[in-house]
Amino acid sequence: MESLSGVKLFFLVLFLACPAACLRGLRAATSCSPLKNHGSFSTVSVKIGTPAQTFDLVADTGSDNIIVQSCVCKEQGFCPPGFGKCFRGTNTSSTFALANSFPPDPKGPPAVLMSFGSGQIAAVEATDNVQIGAVTAQMKDSLLLMVKQALKISGTFEGILGLGRPHLPSASRAVQSNESAAPANATQVHSFLELAQVSRFSLCFNFNADGVLGLNTREASAPMGSVGQMHWGLDFRGISVGSASTPITFCKPESKKPDMQTACGLIPDSGTTLMMGPAEHVHSLYSDLCSRWERCRTAHASLVSELDELRHHGKLEVSRLALREVGSRVFLHDEAAAVADQGPMPTPEEAEVRREVLQKLHDILKGANQAHAGDGRAQMSDRESIPKHVDMSYTFQLLLHHCNAWRGNATGLTDEMPSLFFHVAGTGDQQNDTLEMQANSYVIEMPVKMAHVEMKKLMGIVPVEVVSMKKEMVCQPAFGVMEYPTKLNGPVWIMGTPLFYEYQVHYDRKPTPPTMNFVREPCGSCVGTSYVANDAGLVATGTEATRGSSLRKVANEPHVRKIDVTQPL
Repeated sequence: MESLSGVKLFFLVLFLACPAACLRGLRAATSCSPLKNHGSFSTVSVKIGTPAQTFDLVADTGSDNIIVQSCVCKEQGFCPPGFGKCFRGTNTSSTFALANSFPPDPKGPPAVLMSFGSGQIAAVEATDNVQIGAVTAQMKDSLLLMVKQALKISGTFEGILGLGRPHLPSASRAVQSNESAAPANATQVHSFLELAQVSRFSLCFNFNADGVLGLNTREASAPMGSVGQMHWGLDFRGISVGSASTPITFCKPESKKPDMQTACGLIPDSGTTLMMGPAEHVHSLYSDLCSRWERCRTAHASLVSELDELRHHGKLEVSRLALREVGSRVFLHDEAAAVADQGPMPTPEEAEVRREVLQKLHDILKGANQAHAGDGRAQMSDRESIPKHVDMSYTFQLLLHHCNAWRGNATGLTDEMPSLFFHVAGTGDQQNDTLEMQANSYVIEMPVKMAHVEMKKLMGIVPVEVVSMKKEMVCQPAFGVMEYPTKLNGPVWIMGTPLFYEYQVHYDRKPTPPTMNFVREPCGSCVGTSYVANDAGLVATGTEATRGSSLRKVANEPHVRKIDVTQPL
């Protein structure tokens, strides 16, 4: 018998000595999948069944299951044709099987009800093979087929790839048998990452190109342990405006009570379009931004001066026309408009912008004076009282809303507006980080309906205002309001897609607790199902930077995470 070569002998010894888990680790090749950018969310290509059917599923770190649209949903009229491709298992995939219920239910398999920000989904459990990039797994009774939906989504929606925190309690979802009581021995639905034995993964988005989902990435340095038990969560220690050393105004660590783990919490969530926080925090942040942004600070001082002047002359009520004149001076910096009988007449375009600005100014001033009163739908009278106080947060929103009136040819705002610095830490305060978000990340362009007011004369004599609504792209802060108070971690923020444009976000499911960290490298791109990795296991095959030089445009409605705020972080 021929003697074994050194290489063969090495692998024979390795095979005999290495347990199954060890060999699985050797086979865990790093995989790269493009994340297709849809503006308000990103999708990844997922292959399901034998032969494989390919779907674009929303990459979502806030949930933990694979959900795909079933053709049953379309055939029964519960899913619109615009949702895109649907999965067909029976008589199509040789590896497909529906989950069995015990005892068997003559009405069919049990349904799983899941709530998302845009509505609910009803799904049935099934078994089939799933492949993402170079990684495969058999989803034993863990592939969820969407058979009904009540989602407020326009456009394509083929399903969700859950990348949530491991070991979520089964109580976080409702399992129902045909939408009635759940069977006592309902099976547990496992995630793809769990069944594929993927412990580490990463996500990042590119500005005008595909992003990257990496599976089986390398171990990252300086990881932060997840504070959250239900979600990927961090210790949130407030936001500094302008520089990392600027004092914070909320979520101060010293405000933590003795029976709390953290003063605030933060959830990095790729499935939420905006950054969401308590109303009090968001308004405080807007005020801080305005006070540290020269244009806003100047505009606010001018606005207050104009209104004080009107009060000084006893004009406690002001017509809409007068408010328009105030706004055109304050926000458009048009000195000629300050003197009625001097200066050139404004062009029709300038006059239209003035009308828009002042109509919005009137709405905001009235809202500031009647905060939280009624449902906000009361009709305005022709004359309104001037508010005694106008908060800088309102000036910030108004000025940003009409950015096209003052930014000229600039496509971005980073050179003019201050950066934000989010202070975060992991469990036990062993690791912490400061995440800078530039203006081009925390401001977006979105289509909104704008009121255009035009003066016309009936029969050429009687002046009347004609209001028309037109959809236009405007600048908006990429923030939303969400109240999520918790006993142990205080108010919780959600940090949505802007975070993933600024950083590669790395997750490790294996440690206890699981960890996260944020890498300052370009997102890059995939070549097939692989990429060239550097020391941190990052993409290095592209030159696209995660940070864009202009504002992101979000054409669709923002995706908003619906979280059970009665549950802990």
